[in-house]
Amino acid sequence: MTATESTAAPSAWPYRFSLGAVLCAVPLFLFGGVITTIGAGMAVKGWWNAEGHFMPLFPIDMWLRDFGTFVEHTHRLWAMAVGLFALLAVAFAFRSGRGASARWATVVALLAVIGQGTLGGFRVLENSPDLAFLHGVAAQGVFAILAASALVLSRRWRVAQPAPAGVDLGATRALAWLLALLVYGQIAVGCWYRHGLRQMVGDGVGGRLHVHLTLAFLVLAAVIVVARKLGANSAAAGDSEAAGRLRGLKVRLHALVGVQILLGLLAWWAYDAPAPGDPKTHSEFEITLSVLHVLGGALLLAQSVAAALWLGRLGNSVADGARTSDAVA
Repeated sequence: MTATESTAAPSAWPYRFSLGAVLCAVPLFLFGGVITTIGAGMAVKGWWNAEGHFMPLFPIDMWLRDFGTFVEHTHRLWAMAVGLFALLAVAFAFRSGRGASARWATVVALLAVIGQGTLGGFRVLENSPDLAFLHGVAAQGVFAILAASALVLSRRWRVAQPAPAGVDLGATRALAWLLALLVYGQIAVGCWYRHGLRQMVGDGVGGRLHVHLTLAFLVLAAVIVVARKLGANSAAAGDSEAAGRLRGLKVRLHALVGVQILLGLLAWWAYDAPAPGDPKTHSEFEITLSVLHVLGGALLLAQSVAAALWLGRLGNSVADGARTSDAVA
């Protein structure tokens, strides 16, 4: 192997397919959020055998028969697209000889997608509200895993330079992981609240909302703490490349938590509770705000995980060999 060959940049296709999975997961989230809001999880009976048809070949006239069916089947098609991109990312990561960390990232992402799809399928087969709740909570984690996989496969990750000597990012990284766990807990409670609204559990919904709001304040406080630490780390890193990345993490965390809180307040304001005994109707405004709030939570979780990963990548404990392993694998 020549010196030129050993330092050649690895194939970009694994990253492109991983990024494709992330991008397809966005409309998947949007349609999934609409399904929960309007209660259309059982609009299409069956999973791979969808009302007597192989699911990808579900007839168009049946697909468009009503809004609930359209949303549910479209959600499934986007899920198939995510799975296809995740599978291609694994195949090209191994075929192109990427390093072990890149290959593992694609494998973990694919397994997460398979698990999530299976959970969604059993939710339909069992007509289980509990599985519907778990499917909604797990979706947020799967999105974070997909985003993390794309990050690890990206060129900016591969060529990133560590923070200057003397800049300790370990404490900030630990706080970032704690933030990610707190955000995920907040998301789980929010999903619990949304499913309670759909199932009309009565007075219990109010208690779920109070827990959700309490955790929202804790998440905001945690973001402020992590952002302050990122700012201090950035200042200590001076004019280095790492300083710019740390500042970017701080700005994105602030922006996402601000937008997410605003969307949550607007979604709460837009919700129109039905009178006792009356069926629930949903305005387009209410559905839109609710779904955007769900997506905002996923983006905040993914950004929190990305911040923790970047802090590990930029830390001084990262050996030079690890930074170039993908290039020489």
